[in-house]
Amino acid sequence: MRLIVCRSKTLNPSQAVTALRRSVEVNPANASEQRTVVRTPIGRRGGAKRLAVVIGRKWPKSGIELSVQFLDNPSRDLRKRVLLHMNAWSKAANVRFTETSGVGQVRISRLNAPEDMAGYWSYVGTEILGIEEDQPTFNLEGFTMRTSESEFKRVVRHEAGHTLGFDHEHMRADLVSRIDRNKAIAYYDREEGWTTEETIEQVLTPLSKRSIMGTLESDPHSIMCYQIPGEITKDGKTIPGGLDINAKDYKFAGTIYPVNAGRIPRDRAHSFPI
Repeated sequence: MRLIVCRSKTLNPSQAVTALRRSVEVNPANASEQRTVVRTPIGRRGGAKRLAVVIGRKWPKSGIELSVQFLDNPSRDLRKRVLLHMNAWSKAANVRFTETSGVGQVRISRLNAPEDMAGYWSYVGTEILGIEEDQPTFNLEGFTMRTSESEFKRVVRHEAGHTLGFDHEHMRADLVSRIDRNKAIAYYDREEGWTTEETIEQVLTPLSKRSIMGTLESDPHSIMCYQIPGEITKDGKTIPGGLDINAKDYKFAGTIYPVNAGRIPRDRAHSFPI
């Protein structure tokens, strides 16, 4: 099993322009966040540990319901199971994913080719509104009803976290600083066939240089953190990564989309057009 199984997706220039416009339409507060931040906000150490939230790509704090379309028409049981795990975030946050028979805001595929579309990935937050309607926004290569429950928890919940606006926790600066650059480049060349540039982009570029905001502390046990092998860390110790949404993940998700804002009424479903 690959240790890092989720690749960050990058918008092309046309998609980025559309995503920026739609991001501000959906949440006007995103307009004030369209800038590069090279440090985390001021805060007290010892406070609640939080995930990283990508600047300018958050859904409204009042909550969000997103329609979900399955592009390759998997079985009803598989669709139901995927949605169940995506909606695990609703335990503490005012968010909901619901299936649609039409064009969804979240479009799930299980592509294994071409290479840049294979694997496990999702665009982050309101970025999905910049993707062409016939293209996926979320990929679960190879997932079937035979896939283990632990993989549904580890992968589907992680990718749903991206769709809600959470980025990779293992790319927070203090965790990246623990990685030996040369060892990482050699390891991902051998294990994944990645170029040096891909490893720098996927593993060695801290989120603080990617226009994010978060607290000073990272959470190596977060569902948004994948395992980093001790083979490539400077001290030889593994960064454990998360196997499921943990209490800190739930707490932070609840601060971004608080339940006390009022549960989303059914007639507000899919209130943000594609």
